[in-house]
Amino acid sequence: MLNQAQVKNPKDYVVVTFHNNTDFTFTPEMGCMYDGIAINGATGAPGIQHGESKLLPYHVGRRLAINLAKRIFNTSPAATVDPAGIPTGVPIWNESKLQELADTFIKEEYSEASSVAETETQKLMKKVAELEEFMKKNMASTAAAPAAPVAEVPKTTAPEAVEMPPPNKVYVDKQEVMAELERRGIKHDKRSKKADLEKLLA
Repeated sequence: MLNQAQVKNPKDYVVVTFHNNTDFTFTPEMGCMYDGIAINGATGAPGIQHGESKLLPYHVGRRLAINLAKRIFNTSPAATVDPAGIPTGVPIWNESKLQELADTFIKEEYSEASSVAETETQKLMKKVAELEEFMKKNMASTAAAPAAPVAEVPKTTAPEAVEMPPPNKVYVDKQEVMAELERRGIKHDKRSKKADLEKLLA
């Protein structure tokens, strides 16, 4: 039907990883944009850092890959003239070389259940962003979490048992009384009488 968006490329439903394997940051000024919108990297700022990868819909990733390939060809030594400055008739790039270099920047990851028209690019970009967020959370949850500190139970000290002498114990002599005093740790004067020492045991 005419009112339905047309899929311009059969791979528009494919999600790819775009990888900037160059040694420089690919900025919007260099072509890191799609449909006039700058593509942001992991930092949230426009542009994709060197060595950085990003999940994108195929047609977005493909456009970025071609733009990056053109940037490399445009800054490479020109083959349009020879060392003497005479034109060689060789273009800076041809289509096959451009596509070949662009292929080194993207890798297909998975496909959506149905094709997505280019007019729905923003919807697919949102889904890709949700996938990236899910992957980050999944990696964080699988990382070893520090064990929760165990609450220390306060130690209760049992009251020391005081050993009481048997009721109405009769000590035979002074030596026996002194032995009992020493066993209990009661200070006493060994020169005291038996009766006085027995009072200390009361």
